[in-house]
Amino acid sequence: MSIQHTFSTGTIWEPLYQWQMKAHPIEVELFRSQPVRRLKFLHHFGASALFSPMTHSRFEHTVGVWSLMAHFCPDDPHLRIAALLHDIGHLPFSHAVERTLGYDHHQQTEQLIRRGVVADILIKHGISPPSIVDILNQDSPLTNKTTLLGLDHLDSFLRDTYYAGQQVRPPSEIVKGLRLRGHYVEADEDTAAALVHAVVEDHRLFLNPQFLAMDALLAKAAAHHCESNPGMKERIPSLMDHELIQELLQSNNATSREIIHVLMYEPQRIQITGEPVPGSIEVKIRKLYKKQPLIGDKLASEASFQSAVKLAELDSMTATYFFTI
Repeated sequence: MSIQHTFSTGTIWEPLYQWQMKAHPIEVELFRSQPVRRLKFLHHFGASALFSPMTHSRFEHTVGVWSLMAHFCPDDPHLRIAALLHDIGHLPFSHAVERTLGYDHHQQTEQLIRRGVVADILIKHGISPPSIVDILNQDSPLTNKTTLLGLDHLDSFLRDTYYAGQQVRPPSEIVKGLRLRGHYVEADEDTAAALVHAVVEDHRLFLNPQFLAMDALLAKAAAHHCESNPGMKERIPSLMDHELIQELLQSNNATSREIIHVLMYEPQRIQITGEPVPGSIEVKIRKLYKKQPLIGDKLASEASFQSAVKLAELDSMTATYFFTI
């Protein structure tokens, strides 16, 4: 069974990791719910999906993270459910318009878990919605606030670099060399090197100025559309990518229409500079996900010279760009 289906048998095939996982009845219901199915229509890599081969969805990422949790923590239903629901609050094109419109997808996720169809499913099966929210707000195998690698980022790094053709080892082989040490991913030295490679190369992808420009310009188009249409800002969080595109193509705001036309049909018109020009959008790269696995009880960068050298490449990726059309 492919991940595109609706899990009628309860057995889910994850092609990236080449394994089958049995979903619990509550998980089957959640996978079939509208908030989770909606993720199939959100691009994981943001607006750059409009011009790049990076077209995998938030849903595929969700299935991947859930399957990792089911593999490493098979007997913890709360962690498995948290992994399944962790991204349901994402706006169209994932992070692209979030900051510009003043939304936090983590807060959106919490609201969707606490009430509505997701909450009804959880309560029906004896799971407290606040208990799932609590997991999302604390360190766990899903994610943490340290530099150590959790399962959410693990899937993103492996999935993104796989679709970009930047893998040194297949993800299905890498996961065979992983285990959890407490909340954190642990690997042998060779597997850790492959993971660190994925971390750095994924940053090289999503911090590419062309990719950043697509997100920044889409956010500008959405902001202008919201300014011209009262009430639109409140509608955007529930939209899917293609619905936002249609809104912008048919916008009564000329700037919005021009930008989405360029993003879809003439991305070669986007201008990228290191200095401001009239009408340009400034983007500063500040946040880096300097995640790494453990090798034994040490950080990979402490235990492996190869990993330390590779991770040091992240330090050169901070920059400021200006985008316009």
